[in-house]
Amino acid sequence: MNMNLSDATRTETGAAVEPSLLEVIELQGPPVSIRASEIRYRRLFEAARDGILILDPNTRKITDANPFMTELLGYSHQELLGKELWEIGLLQDEKASQAAFRELQNQHFIRYEDLPLQNKAGNRREVEFVSNLYDEDGQEVIQCNIRDITDRKRVERELLAAKDVISRHASQLEELVNERTSELRETVSELQAFSYSVSHDMRAPLRAMQGYAKVITECYAGKCLDATAAEYLQFISRAAIRLDHLIQDVLSYTKVLRAEAPLTRVNLDLLTCDLIETQSFAKQPGAEILIEGSLPPVLGNEALLTLCISNLLSNAVKFVSPGTIPCVRIRAEVTGGEVRVWFEDNGIGIAPENHDRIFRMFERIHPTSQYEGTGIGLTIVRKAVQRMGAQLGLQSQLGKGSKFWILLTKG
Repeated sequence: MNMNLSDATRTETGAAVEPSLLEVIELQGPPVSIRASEIRYRRLFEAARDGILILDPNTRKITDANPFMTELLGYSHQELLGKELWEIGLLQDEKASQAAFRELQNQHFIRYEDLPLQNKAGNRREVEFVSNLYDEDGQEVIQCNIRDITDRKRVERELLAAKDVISRHASQLEELVNERTSELRETVSELQAFSYSVSHDMRAPLRAMQGYAKVITECYAGKCLDATAAEYLQFISRAAIRLDHLIQDVLSYTKVLRAEAPLTRVNLDLLTCDLIETQSFAKQPGAEILIEGSLPPVLGNEALLTLCISNLLSNAVKFVSPGTIPCVRIRAEVTGGEVRVWFEDNGIGIAPENHDRIFRMFERIHPTSQYEGTGIGLTIVRKAVQRMGAQLGLQSQLGKGSKFWILLTKG
């Protein structure tokens, strides 16, 4: 093997001797794998977006710093070398630095979640500081990792402030809602009491008006009453009756709002049959109300169901074209645990744009001269269905009749 004297050792006689393979490797440097690891570590060290400092554990002085650390602090690499942490704004003073190093020597690890830092220009930043003491080839080394969390802390403070503002607003809003709810409950209670009282008090004079008009008509007709006076008395009587019906409907609606509505198993078939036999709407000349099959029992409130069925059937036989004999069919569809009860009529129908309108209080599509009514019936039905936790729907076209349905739980 050809090599110069620098690559060989000599014997005591001065003769050149070829070095061993191990000696050659040692002379040539570390193995490739170790050198690759060092290169990889150095690249990570240089490219890291966290600050990294290497310190001498004996002197506490900086022996190396990565580029991000110089960028963060504003010091050049050379300016950082040989300085202690407190001298570059990382710890408060030399005393704090010594205390931190004593803790590091005992624990081999220290961490500060929120450490203030002042760079060379005097600007303050907030950093997360982690320091490790470890052994490197028999020699202790300190590595410090510094992460700039200024922006994160700013966002956290802004979020905390926003949360505090929202919390205060929520508290104020809750207080306002409670106050307004209390006022509203008091107002509603007063209105209900007023409505109930006025309705009862108004019915007495109305009945008196009806009675006196009837007495005058019967006792004085053909004596001192001409045709015009008799007609006026009829107007008074009909107006009193209409107002009395309105008051009764208002009372019914108030009752629906205020009354307890416990749900029980209701024999819907029996209830509907009884209503058809006893209510006045079934006595209209020629009116036909048919139940297809047998209606299944449902879970509901019998009083509220009575109001619903009565109003739906009353409307069904009333709103028909002149000369048309009312025909109403009642049937039920059972699907799983639900019962949909249909009320289908051959009436005048309802235009799509009025489907929502008819359920509002006092809403009338037709004048009272054409179809009598108070405009509350379907409002009562809607509210009663809501109180039972059921659903109400409508299918109708103008001139093609209407199909109302109530969806209830099977009893």
